[in-house]
Amino acid sequence: MNKLNAYLNLIRFYNPIGFWLLLWPGMWGLFMADNFEIKHFAIVIAGAFLTRSLGCAINDYFDIGFDGQVKRTKNRPLVNKTLTKTEALIFIIFLGIVCLLLLYLTNLFVILFVLFVAAPLIIVYPLTKRFLPIPQLFLGLTFGLSLPISYAIAEQNISFDILLIYFACVCWITAYDSLYAMNDIEDDKKISINSLPIFFGKDKYIVIQAFFGIFLVIMFFISLKNSFSILSVGILFIIYQIYFQVKLSKSGQHIEAFQSNSHIGLVIAALIFLENHHELLY
Repeated sequence: MNKLNAYLNLIRFYNPIGFWLLLWPGMWGLFMADNFEIKHFAIVIAGAFLTRSLGCAINDYFDIGFDGQVKRTKNRPLVNKTLTKTEALIFIIFLGIVCLLLLYLTNLFVILFVLFVAAPLIIVYPLTKRFLPIPQLFLGLTFGLSLPISYAIAEQNISFDILLIYFACVCWITAYDSLYAMNDIEDDKKISINSLPIFFGKDKYIVIQAFFGIFLVIMFFISLKNSFSILSVGILFIIYQIYFQVKLSKSGQHIEAFQSNSHIGLVIAALIFLENHHELLY
């Protein structure tokens, strides 16, 4: 049982916020598709869980030398020795194989896109905090891919609108992950790990709000372009949420600010569904 808990801790099973934040953009992409089917819904949910689990395991495998020096991560399984590196590597390979089996249920466009774009980014991301000044932006590029992938599962292509929403999603993820990085800023400085808050210093909140602002502008443009009146009104809720998040972070509640982004993801997913697939409710 202790070993099972170690594997569950490795994939953050007891801390599912990362799963939700990966899932919601996937739902945005899926609900934007005209050919949305229930089987696509199941694939996206399973894909979000497996991909997030794989990403966490890879991250811990690469970061074992750093995690012990950071207060928030010092009790992770590879640091406290409840899992060995060999066990973690075998588990990573197992998760990778399961992801490939799930990928086989999609289509050729998605398979090629994941293998040649998404998979390399997932593998490289844990290393970016060592050499990129703003690794949060790279995370946005990687995490946000759940959106075009989900759309392509249904449509077998990626539309211009989806590319725009993906860019908006990248900005949103960069912003909220920067709020998350605030929690580790002192530890990160000590061990020479990069982050947006460290790079921009006293201007960090200005930059974070700029990323949130770009996200809002693009989403509002998409709502107007597609005559999504409900989504347009929903933007007001998102503006309030962002104001609330920045206020929370400035008061030192960085994790709470980060976690509240799940509300934004859920609301946008629900509103896009109502705009595009409301007939399924009747």
